[in-house]
Amino acid sequence: MRPSRWVRGVVVFGLAGALVGVVPDGVSAVTGRSRCRATAVVPHRVDSISTIDVKTRTKHPDDIAVGPGPGGVAVTPDGRTAFVTHVGGTVSTIDVKARTKHPDDITVGGGPFFVAVTPDGKTAFVANNLSGTVSTIDVKTRTKHPDDITVGTNPSGVAVTPDSRTAFVANNLGTTVSTIDVKTRTKHPDDITVGSNPLGVAVTPNGKTAFVTNSGSGTVSTIDVKTRTKHPDDITVGSLPFQVAVTPNGKTAFVTNNGSGTVSTIDAKTRKKHPTDIPVGKNPKGVAVTPDSKTAFVTNANFGNQQEPTGDSVSTIDVKTRTKHPTDITVGLQPLRIAITPCRR
Repeated sequence: MRPSRWVRGVVVFGLAGALVGVVPDGVSAVTGRSRCRATAVVPHRVDSISTIDVKTRTKHPDDIAVGPGPGGVAVTPDGRTAFVTHVGGTVSTIDVKARTKHPDDITVGGGPFFVAVTPDGKTAFVANNLSGTVSTIDVKTRTKHPDDITVGTNPSGVAVTPDSRTAFVANNLGTTVSTIDVKTRTKHPDDITVGSNPLGVAVTPNGKTAFVTNSGSGTVSTIDVKTRTKHPDDITVGSLPFQVAVTPNGKTAFVTNNGSGTVSTIDAKTRKKHPTDIPVGKNPKGVAVTPDSKTAFVTNANFGNQQEPTGDSVSTIDVKTRTKHPTDITVGLQPLRIAITPCRR
């Protein structure tokens, strides 16, 4: 199936207007710690980062100024540092507790999109959409490896297995997912064929399954991590699925449907989608789940109409009841990704 014009436009717009990002994307929550409060980190097009207290659902009154076109975001497992990609080919690091940006950004490849930090906290993987490469950054020293890793066409989503051994990279303008050996920094010679225009990717906490959103075909593919084989049947979701996040308890995958203004939920074990999707704001993009698996946070980018009351906001969904909170959280212009720390330190 040929990539749709709309999907191609999404990528181009993002690279020209900060539609960059990740997580697993990106945007995956990590195990929480007692007596601490999680913080949601939200980049948006006004060259800044919003932070939200997850427990109270309140945004900090002051945003954190960063470079032009922030988009992708991932936090380290200790919750101390956020990595943020910028459309111009750089990555910023944010001290989450101090809410300050490091004065020096890190130069990576062209059009960095999603970013993921290995669960062992050692390395950040950055998908460079324009370069067709992945950059790796040493988290401790903030230094990029001199050689980038060549993958497929227009890499977007990136996620790392819980054992920190393998990175999965969705190649958006195609139908494949590349895998990279984290230790050797080598790509597997054979890519995995999935649906049309794969965009987001997430790996289950048990490390057995990778979920991939196929934005061109309105489906989600699942891949057996050990055998690198795709399940023969894809899962139909809403229109233009963008990002996917799996709850830390491993039970449910949340999928943002950018074209439908909804979120689909999938039973991670049975691969069955809930028959009813959850309405959120306009153009939902990023999704992340709190460490206790109780709440999903979804960014509403609201492209094309800044007067929508549900636009430029973050919706929250009760995971157990599948109900959206009646009031969204207003953030900056066109929030695209979101990551949740294990704590606010």
